[in-house]
Amino acid sequence: MVFGKLLKSRFSRDKEEGRRLTGPGDLQAGDLVSFKHRRVLPEEVQGRTFEVASVATYQYESGIEVQFTLVGEDRAKLYLGLDPKESQPELCLGRDVPRQDVLKLFDEDGFTTLWDENEFAELNVVQSLDDYAGWLADAYSQVKKNAVGFYYDRDCRGETLSVYQDDDSEELRYHECEGSDDSLGLSVEVWGDGETDVSLEIYCGADVIEAMWPGDG
Repeated sequence: MVFGKLLKSRFSRDKEEGRRLTGPGDLQAGDLVSFKHRRVLPEEVQGRTFEVASVATYQYESGIEVQFTLVGEDRAKLYLGLDPKESQPELCLGRDVPRQDVLKLFDEDGFTTLWDENEFAELNVVQSLDDYAGWLADAYSQVKKNAVGFYYDRDCRGETLSVYQDDDSEELRYHECEGSDDSLGLSVEVWGDGETDVSLEIYCGADVIEAMWPGDG
């Protein structure tokens, strides 16, 4: 599906001048983005093309982050987060880690220290899994604990958002950890119903992007 859309997008671009993408902050749902062969990227991302399936927004105390859900030809799903106000933003690539894998990667008692009010967690990876090659650091140090954010299931670029929860947003609490390799991180999001999402993250410059193409609308 992605490959066919790529051919259609290139053909449409040749026929007429359409919307131009000058940076990753210009991406919209339906657009395509491909990545370079860079060592900072996992093999599953290098040289691959993804479609932007949807756009969402996080509101933090420090500002907003736009999150693009990327879907590959093999239906693999990644997340691409950035500050939309930056012309050449640092990118945050993320992928979900299901609970059963979290319990293999980390000691369960150690992982629950993330919620301990009296100390910041120091996590060591107890079992590496091949599926996370390129995503995983050897150890992580907690740098944020129980911070508050708000999630909007839509593209809020260009809007002025409230610093408080409103009818259009969902509150979350989150924990962040930095990896022993400072290009890697770990994020834990806890939602109002108790659901917890864990993701591994890679921080890199926008120059890892090879090309971008607007969708056909």
